[in-house]
Amino acid sequence: MWLMMDTLKAMRVFVAIAHHGSLARAADQLDYSRAMVSRYLHHLEHTFSIRLFQRNTRKISLTPSGEKALRYCENILQQQLLLHDLAAHEQQSGSIRLTCGLFLYQLGLNRCLRAFQAAYPQIQFDLTLTENALDLIDGNIDLALRITQKIADGLIARPIYTIASTFCAHPDYLAQAPELNHPSQLLQHACISHQHYSQYWTLIDAEQHPQNYPIQSSFKSNDVNALYDMCINGQGIAMLPSLLVQQDLAMGRLVRVLPEYTAIDLSLSLVYASRQHLPHMTQILIAFLMEHLGNYLNCEE
Repeated sequence: MWLMMDTLKAMRVFVAIAHHGSLARAADQLDYSRAMVSRYLHHLEHTFSIRLFQRNTRKISLTPSGEKALRYCENILQQQLLLHDLAAHEQQSGSIRLTCGLFLYQLGLNRCLRAFQAAYPQIQFDLTLTENALDLIDGNIDLALRITQKIADGLIARPIYTIASTFCAHPDYLAQAPELNHPSQLLQHACISHQHYSQYWTLIDAEQHPQNYPIQSSFKSNDVNALYDMCINGQGIAMLPSLLVQQDLAMGRLVRVLPEYTAIDLSLSLVYASRQHLPHMTQILIAFLMEHLGNYLNCEE
């Protein structure tokens, strides 16, 4: 029973009794019952095996051990108060270590983070731009934004946005390339592919039947911007995020190929190591991104 009681609360009760000189007045000040105050006092005396007060029918006074204990307890409670003040400040101040791909940052995350810092100016960012799936624990990274269907064991992924992809090429490439009317003809073309999808692409027909089609990768990279650069310069057919190429398609700088087919949508997720003891400022950022990032990705600066 005694182990279940809150020792810090018992210290607070003890200090109140010493300052007010009465269990009854301490109970009134703390808004506890007289019985609860008595139990907390008994708990503290039992825990540390000392008698804190001399009691008689008329008054209560500190024992010599109680006088020493009072100084210790007052100091402990003061330190606890300072720690709470520090924690309250740290909850909305400090640095968040974040990682994501460069293209995602440029497409809207940059503007979203600027809006976040305008609302929370005491929070700074340590941002690593990479398409590699960095180890969050070894890298001491608080949060990652990843476009993947595979999340390592032990990590938590919260889907935040659906990323559609488009098959496209530069008009100059298509003007000199073999005919392309069916995905089976992709093997006759130079394909610009992500390293994770360099052997085949999965295409979905009008009846929603997905099928894998082998490709011949003339260029592959883990960086979406590199794939885009090769595609916009006429080096082959690429499967690129629709957000990245929508303006090029509208202006005719790129042409959609195999328009009767679509790619499998990918999920953009917020990835972090643990829900336990997640810093409050990281929770604030997650909530902000969940609410606002999609709007920034969907609009042009």
